[in-house]
Amino acid sequence: MPGFVFIDFIDRNAAEDAYKKLNKINFGLYYKPIKVEYAKPDPNRQASLELPQTSLEQMAEPIAPLHGINYPANPNLRYQYPDPTPDILSNISHALASVPRLYTQVLHLMNKMNMPPPFGPMDKKSQSTILKKRKEDALLSSDESELEEQEDATTSKEQEERVKQARQARIAAEKQRLALKKTKTIDKVQQIQSKCLASHELAQWPAFKAYDAGEPSARLYIKNLHKKCSEQDLQQIYSAFSKDIQVNLMRKGKLRDQAFVTFPDEKVAKLALESTNGYVLHDRPMAVLFSKSK
Repeated sequence: MPGFVFIDFIDRNAAEDAYKKLNKINFGLYYKPIKVEYAKPDPNRQASLELPQTSLEQMAEPIAPLHGINYPANPNLRYQYPDPTPDILSNISHALASVPRLYTQVLHLMNKMNMPPPFGPMDKKSQSTILKKRKEDALLSSDESELEEQEDATTSKEQEERVKQARQARIAAEKQRLALKKTKTIDKVQQIQSKCLASHELAQWPAFKAYDAGEPSARLYIKNLHKKCSEQDLQQIYSAFSKDIQVNLMRKGKLRDQAFVTFPDEKVAKLALESTNGYVLHDRPMAVLFSKSK
């Protein structure tokens, strides 16, 4: 029969509950309403709809109701995972470091399983026996390690020495990266300072007569800006001192073509003032002062 469907339930209560809910469904004006009726039992049906009590208990609890997953887990579902390897554990470590909620849930699970807290130095005795038999150390990922895989078995002492050398190489590389980043920052600041006019040249501009930087604060007040100046220009200049800045260029009112730049602290703001006061932007030197208002 086209347009008909028969649904079997485990008991009468489940059928009544479905009957009430289906009758409340409204698909809209342009669709035919569904008609729900009780059907007579099929005497030729051989399959039993009765489930074990354990299955009914599992079906009572949804998987994650808070996240909209209101259906129960499949009682016949079984998981089979591979044995832990250095790569798998390394990937799990990256996931824990990048997802704070996952890290918290793992700590909760360890607490429920009465496992010792992982805070503190690494306990070498707690290492899995599967990993102890492997040649690669679990701490080194494939993209970080430059050590060639050796076919001959190595002693634990030699392995620890390899790990130590690899760690020292990573630390040295990180220090070199930070030093290079600092050098680039210094170069940017020096380039900005080289575009500033000297004191005797600034004295010729009205904005620098009786110039007083004011009391130090984390906010700078910038005037004598050209009308072509944009917030992007100021953002590019002052981002050399800190990435955490806020630029506000006024376009209307008494403070038109004047700007305020907020820094994370007074120390950074002071360096920015000393390095950019007199900076020539669009053929006009900027007059930089400490802002009085917060």
